[in-house]
Amino acid sequence: MHGGNLRRAQELYSLTSFIDLSANINPFGPPSGVWASLQQGMTEIVHYPDPESQALRTTLANHLGLPTEMVMVGNGAGELIFTIVQALKPKKVVIPVPTFSEYERAARAVGSEVSYIPLGPEGWAKFNQSDGESDTARNERIDRMWRELLAGCDLLFLCSPHNPTGSVLDKETFAQILRLSKELGCRILFDESFLDFLPAESRQSTRAYLKDNNHLIVLYSLTKFYSLPGLRLGTVFAYEALLTLFEQFRDPWSVNVLAQYAGIAALQDLQYPDDVREKLRESRTYFYREFAGHNFLELRLWPTSVNFALIEILNNTHQELIQHLGRLGILVRDCASFAGLPGNFIRVAIKDIFAMQRLIEGLKGFYFDAV
Repeated sequence: MHGGNLRRAQELYSLTSFIDLSANINPFGPPSGVWASLQQGMTEIVHYPDPESQALRTTLANHLGLPTEMVMVGNGAGELIFTIVQALKPKKVVIPVPTFSEYERAARAVGSEVSYIPLGPEGWAKFNQSDGESDTARNERIDRMWRELLAGCDLLFLCSPHNPTGSVLDKETFAQILRLSKELGCRILFDESFLDFLPAESRQSTRAYLKDNNHLIVLYSLTKFYSLPGLRLGTVFAYEALLTLFEQFRDPWSVNVLAQYAGIAALQDLQYPDDVREKLRESRTYFYREFAGHNFLELRLWPTSVNFALIEILNNTHQELIQHLGRLGILVRDCASFAGLPGNFIRVAIKDIFAMQRLIEGLKGFYFDAV
């Protein structure tokens, strides 16, 4: 169901190392200060971790401009999704699809009824389009549509930047959804785990809406951008009363000592985010240029704003292509398990230029050299 399973890949392809494009992780490693912090934290593993993660929460709060009381951390965003849904026990959940499978798994685990909003491979771009309408007509259309979608809803999952499409929900549409959901009594769990990958002009967090919206819950991940998947570190922001409820359903020691040390060190490196974004911008530009230059008639590369992209396979070679790349030591994400994604798709992470060169070579070998 997920990418990044290197053990399984080793068994399947009889290789020991891979270029892993199946998981959307920053490929450049964590900030340099993280390594020293882990050495320091090693002396603390003989003790239980701070169950409140006070130092990490304070660092996060200062870094993001929030009160510490509105910050809770967990063992990755995945744990927090299950914790939140277990605490709220929503009767009806609405989920845009395709999207991260853990939303629905968490909802089904508490017996929620699940309704879907079809996005398709366009993602939020489909909803952002105005089709030449006036602002008034567009607002009225969106209002009618979301009133119908949110009828009887207790919890709405939103994800932007959206996984797996890499699209972004525009702030005007979100503001309307936020207002309507408040009016209709539906909470929103907004997942912005990939926010840090966005360029400055579109990197606008929904945290700014928390002050006046006690029905909004914002999910954030340090795992992906700060390259800490093996340590697991996620954060949720919400009103204090909601976090107090969530804490009753969370393992108090879920954030281990090393993760707490690493999270603090990562956030303290203020130059690191811009350096990563510039490197990934260069890789993404290279990959899209090279892909277009080779005229892959059987493939369609969808646009993205972040560190991963969808590739649609327009013929019946979906599994054969995945296996071909795997034998070359290149792992991609098979999107067959994403509900609401018609057709054959793979998702590829944008890594360094060398990795993207290897992917282009692998695609050429499959579609051209084999002919």
